[in-house]
Amino acid sequence: MTRILPMPVQSTKIDMAIYADCARFGGWSPLEKNFIPLRFEEAASAFGFGTQTQYALDCITLAVEAGYFTTRDVLKKAVFADESDFAAFCSALARYDWWLNERHFYAFLALLDCDESSLRTYTDMAREFEDEYGKF
Repeated sequence: MTRILPMPVQSTKIDMAIYADCARFGGWSPLEKNFIPLRFEEAASAFGFGTQTQYALDCITLAVEAGYFTTRDVLKKAVFADESDFAAFCSALARYDWWLNERHFYAFLALLDCDESSLRTYTDMAREFEDEYGKF
């Protein structure tokens, strides 16, 4: 079966080529309207944490925008293949020291149900996860 790739939040031809490779590690499928749990650690070893972190953020954002994920407990239970993948994602976010883009901001604000003033950067997002799930 052919898998339709998620449209990157900030799309370029290079993004689409990379995302085609990333899709084999899970993520959002807009055609099938389902989410295959991300094998973040495995993908990060293949592509590096920057690429895989962006891919994971985009897939989660697209799933939230489609109404597929609606509560904060999905992050640990449904988004990642296992707890080590979730921990690796949180660790990568802690080093991802940039401002949140607008689509990521609104998707994760809805998912985390937190005060918007505490969610400005990806590092802030990692802190929110740590507050909810403990240290990684």
